[in-house]
Amino acid sequence: MRFSRDRLMLLLLMLIFGALAVKAFYIQILQADFLESEANKRQFRTLDVAVPRGQILDRHGHLLALSTPIASVWVDPKTLIDYPEAIVQLARTLNISQQGLAQRIHSNPNRRFLYVQRSILPELAEQVERLRLPGVQVKQAFKRYYPTADVTAHILGYTNIDDIGQDGVESIYNDWLAGRAGRQQIIKDLEGRVVQFVNHLEQAEPGKSLTLTIDKDIQFFAHRALKEVMAKHQAKGATAVVLDAKTGEILALVNQPGYNPNNRSQLQGEAIRNRAISTLIEPGSTVKPFVVAKALDLGLIKADEVINTSPGYIRVQGHMISDAVNYGRLSISEVIQKSSNVATANIVRRMSAQQQWQFYSDLGFGQDLGLFLPGEQLGQLRHHREWQVVDQVSSSFGYGFSVNLLQLAQGYLIFANQGQLPPLSLIKRDTPPMMKQVLSAEAVGQTLKMMETVTHQGGTGTEARIEGYRVAGKTGTVLKAGVGGYQEAKYMAMFVGLVPASRPDMIMAIMVDEPSRGVYGGGSVAAPVFQEVMRHALRLRNVDPDGAL
Repeated sequence: MRFSRDRLMLLLLMLIFGALAVKAFYIQILQADFLESEANKRQFRTLDVAVPRGQILDRHGHLLALSTPIASVWVDPKTLIDYPEAIVQLARTLNISQQGLAQRIHSNPNRRFLYVQRSILPELAEQVERLRLPGVQVKQAFKRYYPTADVTAHILGYTNIDDIGQDGVESIYNDWLAGRAGRQQIIKDLEGRVVQFVNHLEQAEPGKSLTLTIDKDIQFFAHRALKEVMAKHQAKGATAVVLDAKTGEILALVNQPGYNPNNRSQLQGEAIRNRAISTLIEPGSTVKPFVVAKALDLGLIKADEVINTSPGYIRVQGHMISDAVNYGRLSISEVIQKSSNVATANIVRRMSAQQQWQFYSDLGFGQDLGLFLPGEQLGQLRHHREWQVVDQVSSSFGYGFSVNLLQLAQGYLIFANQGQLPPLSLIKRDTPPMMKQVLSAEAVGQTLKMMETVTHQGGTGTEARIEGYRVAGKTGTVLKAGVGGYQEAKYMAMFVGLVPASRPDMIMAIMVDEPSRGVYGGGSVAAPVFQEVMRHALRLRNVDPDGAL
């Protein structure tokens, strides 16, 4: 009997040890990879390592945009829900509602990730980390900061809360500026706290810097002048661009109303719209120098020719084309100086519609600027086959087609480059730009001299004059188009000028939308902005005077 019991006990022990051996084999051999994987899932985590965006600099190396370190606090609700005291401590440290935080945690009991507060100062993030609360983590990040605030807003654009470019340079060069976030493998304890960094899975690559063609000081003076003209004339909006006359580099681009990209509450509505490329305008009399230059180039007129504009109006296909007064006989130079519609209409009818249309196209009207800025409107230039005679005539003094202000300013580059047109640039070039010959050097040279008379006594742009410098330019005043036709008493005032006229260094174009204090002419509203900005810009660029008359 005893023998049987001993054998039975031995058999049971052998079965138990056998079962344990089988279990151990199953766990340690057959299930080893699976269990290790499951353990890693509960302990190993992949952590993204934030990198700063590249700096944006002006042409002289001044900072326009940089990234500053910030942090965000997130929690694991599934873990934190079991630690009510930790919720209280976290809310007190972040100075937020304890009840509100607790409600968010209990409303998401199965979530493993929930932001509590984003974009906080690193000092506050360190306080949270020192608490070592279960289920609470701090994520390091960067926030974009713009030292020049609203002065350069429409060029730079802004980033969203995740630091991704949303407009302007920040958007079109986002991949270049953003860099690449790194990835690290870490080990967390059961309460979700990081206890060890294991290895780097991907090396972090900070964003690369970008140098723009913008001169922040010229930008500032243009910005200030636009704010002043907006207040003085109670205008709906205003925009201005300044170009390097030889290279086509954009030295300044300003719009009003504006916004501060450092203040997220302002990132909405009309304020963020880049009017220099998104507002379409009929350029009005600012295109008359182009018509004269093209006619000279084709040999259709001579520089010393005289045109009879009496009685101060003509009819074209039943439409009245008139001047402000009956100018009588005008030289070609006086046609530009007095801004005669009648004379310009007579000149343009000597060329074919195809010649005129092709010239406007060659200037870039209705064409992509090649800058890829968000919101760009190309304008509308109907094909010459769709024109009637009145369409060709009206287009000679800037009606019946539309451009944006930057396109108009680009066209004026031919007057500074012997008839050649360089492409626009917003990024600093290392090599000279490729030029496109549009007109003969002789034709644009003659026209440029005529454009100087606009700022002389008797011209329409005398308020653009700058002491010591010869200024060439053209005014424009157009009725705004609306639904059903042109709007009564609603104007756009424009001026485009080059300085110094003897050897142009800069071109500036200004448009003021709906000046509403009784003065609305381009010579009275826009030309003074040119004078104010350019006298500072000439000093900043050390441009020698050329002896204004």
